[in-house]
Amino acid sequence: MIKLIVSDVDDTLLPESTMDLNPEYFEVIKKLQEKGVIFVAASGRQKVSIKKVFAPIQEEIAYLADNGTDISAGDFVRSMKFEEGDYAKLAQDLDALSSQGFTYMPSMPDWNFVNEAREDFYQVVLGYGCQVKKVPNLKALPDISKVSLYHPDGIPADVEQTMKERWSDKMDVCIAGSCYLDFTKKGCNKGKGLSLLQKHYGITYEETAAFGNADNDISLIEKAKYGYAVGNASEGLKKAAYEVLAPMQEDAVLGKLKEILEEME
Repeated sequence: MIKLIVSDVDDTLLPESTMDLNPEYFEVIKKLQEKGVIFVAASGRQKVSIKKVFAPIQEEIAYLADNGTDISAGDFVRSMKFEEGDYAKLAQDLDALSSQGFTYMPSMPDWNFVNEAREDFYQVVLGYGCQVKKVPNLKALPDISKVSLYHPDGIPADVEQTMKERWSDKMDVCIAGSCYLDFTKKGCNKGKGLSLLQKHYGITYEETAAFGNADNDISLIEKAKYGYAVGNASEGLKKAAYEVLAPMQEDAVLGKLKEILEEME
């Protein structure tokens, strides 16, 4: 009996950086909730942005925002941030890539920050429906919980590998979407966030289903007996999945949610 369903958003439920979710999702989620199922939206996006996507039911679901570092389920609220000093050192590393067209976005619950000189990236972030501030010095920000390295043409494999070699001892480093490489404190990810929610609700691994598409969803589906990868998912996620579904473009998650609902009738 599935009691908790958690799903990634971008390229799992809808195309990356878009806001219009198929309204049938809201109908099916409401029916699942009537059966006692808890629905959680998990994303690298900030909570403000995710709530806009789920506007008709935003007060009725739970959230794992900013790659799981910002957890919100009614009165149950938790956040996870970098160890003191680690963010500033990482920012220095990322600043060194600016000459190659890279920039980065530090985040804390409900706010994203971008370099005031990168209007192009500011507009990209606004497209996600986020609350974002332009600042002159990204390195000086306190209490950061997640950092996203960005390049409009995608993250090259050599940059990904270099950053993993430098930071994987202190941080989770993983590709998130087509143009981002995300950094969070070691062990602070969607999977950790899901574990905290499972404990809060008293729900087990066997009672959980999870959906995703990218490497930053691997920790998520590993915490669910029924861990699903959409057909457009990364190879790493497909290997970790309980089952590989059709692509996001075919509303694969919606189809599986309907199957779960039918089994409860």
